[in-house]
Amino acid sequence: MFLIRIIRFITGYVIFGGSGGFPERFINLCSQQGINIWDVRASGGFFTAKTTPKCYKKIRPCAKNSGMKIRIKKKVGLPFILRPYFKRKGLAAGAAVSLIFIMLLNSAVWTINVTGNEKYTDAQILALAESYGVYPGAFKKNIDLQYIRSDVKTKFDGISWFSVNINGSDVSLEVSESTGSNKIVDRETPCNIVSGTDGELLKIDAYSGKSEISPGSAVTKGDLLINGVLEKADGTPYFVHAKGSAVIRTKREISKRISLSLDEKEVSKIKKVRSVYLFGIKIPFGKKYDADIHREETALLSYKGKRLPVGIVTDSYIFHEQRKKSLSADSAKLLCCYSSFKEEMKIMENSETESKLPAFTEDGNSVNLVINYVNHETTGIEKFFEVE
Repeated sequence: MFLIRIIRFITGYVIFGGSGGFPERFINLCSQQGINIWDVRASGGFFTAKTTPKCYKKIRPCAKNSGMKIRIKKKVGLPFILRPYFKRKGLAAGAAVSLIFIMLLNSAVWTINVTGNEKYTDAQILALAESYGVYPGAFKKNIDLQYIRSDVKTKFDGISWFSVNINGSDVSLEVSESTGSNKIVDRETPCNIVSGTDGELLKIDAYSGKSEISPGSAVTKGDLLINGVLEKADGTPYFVHAKGSAVIRTKREISKRISLSLDEKEVSKIKKVRSVYLFGIKIPFGKKYDADIHREETALLSYKGKRLPVGIVTDSYIFHEQRKKSLSADSAKLLCCYSSFKEEMKIMENSETESKLPAFTEDGNSVNLVINYVNHETTGIEKFFEVE
């Protein structure tokens, strides 16, 4: 009953009264014409009832045939409450725009939560999700959940499971990190093991296949170390996936040169432009600059620990000026050591150092560093058979 009252209030109804004539005949005629009336009450030759606005327009012939006079006593419901406002076009337009805006807000992503990540930071996971179109302000209908789940696992070795779940305007990113690689390693196809570098073979271990070179021999890059072609007792050849490793003594060299006169960049000025960020849209309060460095900082509003897609974006434009700077020999030597560090880390992968001899030289304009290494490198590259 309560639901019926709500529906009638939303659609609207009228309360009317009638007098004179034959009320019973009036009610019967209304019933025959399919006119719905309810809450009929009679008192002292006068009665009241309720009906819909549409039915009231059809009720007068029934009243005339039954000799009754009727008139509206009250109009009730939402249509009659809103009718005076329909004439105000600005208000109606504002209500329509508000409704559209609410619908857009409901169809967009408001907050994103990240769970399950340990090795990767929240910022890295959010940046990964943004590359797939998942960010505060993105429309939910444009997010392909199945594609994201499958594509992330194949492209990122450190992630074994990546799930995007949408609940209303909230998105949760569930991450499961893997300890190894997601790539499938072929351990069955027949192949040889060849040398990955030049040097002197110190040790070789063949777990599957046959060693083709003995320790103490000189090898060059690409030389066969472990053969994947074996022979049965009757001389028939067969193929295996060669497995093993080799330790080779190698010589490496790193050379660096640092000039004693450097061109240095010095910050001359910084321009900041702030923008309002609203659901992925930036509304700037200033112009862009063509600067040497551009940095963007976003400060989003948060509610109960969840970031909302509303905030302030600050764009910093940093300008530099070039100037000359003289270095001391000791400073140049430190820069040489620093610049050689990454290369040293690379050549030390899977290696043990037998000797390391650094040597500095100066020519008045620069400092030069040459480092000679003798390493024991563990190497071995799979080379699959090619059929011509």
